Amino acid sequence: MTRWWVGALVLAAASAHAFDVTAAGSAAVDYRYVSGPNPPENPSTLGITGLTYEVAQKLVAEVGHGVSFTVKACAGCHGLEVDQGFGEVRVKRFFNVRAGRLNLPFGEFNLRHDPTNFTTPSKPLPYAMGDMLWYGREGFNLGIVPAPFVDNGVEVYGSLSLSKKVQLDYSAYVVKGLVGDNDIDWARSRNYLDINRTPAGGGRVVLTGEDWAVGASFTGGTYDPKDTLHYLMGGLDLYLRFGPVVFRAEGLARRTDLDPTATGYAYQVIDSWFLKVGWYGQVDWAIIPQLTLVLRSDGLQHFGLPIPESSIQPNARVLRQTVALMGRVNENFAIKADYELWTVTDAPFTARHLARLGVVVGY
Repeated sequence: MTRWWVGALVLAAASAHAFDVTAAGSAAVDYRYVSGPNPPENPSTLGITGLTYEVAQKLVAEVGHGVSFTVKACAGCHGLEVDQGFGEVRVKRFFNVRAGRLNLPFGEFNLRHDPTNFTTPSKPLPYAMGDMLWYGREGFNLGIVPAPFVDNGVEVYGSLSLSKKVQLDYSAYVVKGLVGDNDIDWARSRNYLDINRTPAGGGRVVLTGEDWAVGASFTGGTYDPKDTLHYLMGGLDLYLRFGPVVFRAEGLARRTDLDPTATGYAYQVIDSWFLKVGWYGQVDWAIIPQLTLVLRSDGLQHFGLPIPESSIQPNARVLRQTVALMGRVNENFAIKADYELWTVTDAPFTARHLARLGVVVGY
């Protein structure tokens, strides 16, 4: 009987045009060439060295009265994953709630992590995952924060108008938090079940004008089963537009506790934590509406004790300089290409030249 009534309500809502479904999707294929002997490997589920892909499909169902449900599935180097699955209630412009599997609002780039929404073939180093050189635990162990940043929990968000051209957006959330073993493990962090009893929390605020925006993000929690190892992340971001030129910059940092009882550290354990700092500055110049030139400088630096498996030194740093072009055939199809120079200090890796070519389709 209950199922019958639920079905009847859904049909009634659909017949009354209260039930509206919107679909959007994207697909990207990316090939990278790395110079020199024994180039660093990158994961490729296609089985072709240097070739990766990402496919995403999103559905948003508007039930009515400010209630909606969103589901998004994607596939790539991380396999098949549901990275959004939440219900949302929009009460007022300044107060709304969503709950379920969320993309957390941490950082400016994380909000536009889909390949259709950024101009370079690769992500900035603070958000780098499988496309980063020396990404394993023996190297720099990925960036600062995953993109997308996926977690289960509840988020409250809204906007406040401060003047005709300036508004303040805010978001606050409680989620299960990142997990790992003597450092954050992004793949395990996307598991659905929590590993400890302490939730993580965080938030983001953005002050937006007509051609500019300034944002700040933070989050923190414990990441081990015993609730003894903490992480704390923060970031600042800036957006400016001058006609056809857009400037973006972000700085992010993560302080992560290490297990002082673990064995294999290459240095004496005095402070059982490390600090990883990442940044990028990027200029996008729309030479013509169909062609954009991109200049980007980004980097990562590790301060403090490296994990036992790592071969880097306490102050290791990786820098990357990028020149890219993005050509838009139409609104739904783009071609991206770039040249990247990678240099490293205080780590047993050599400088590398890298070239990428990517194709992106969206609808």
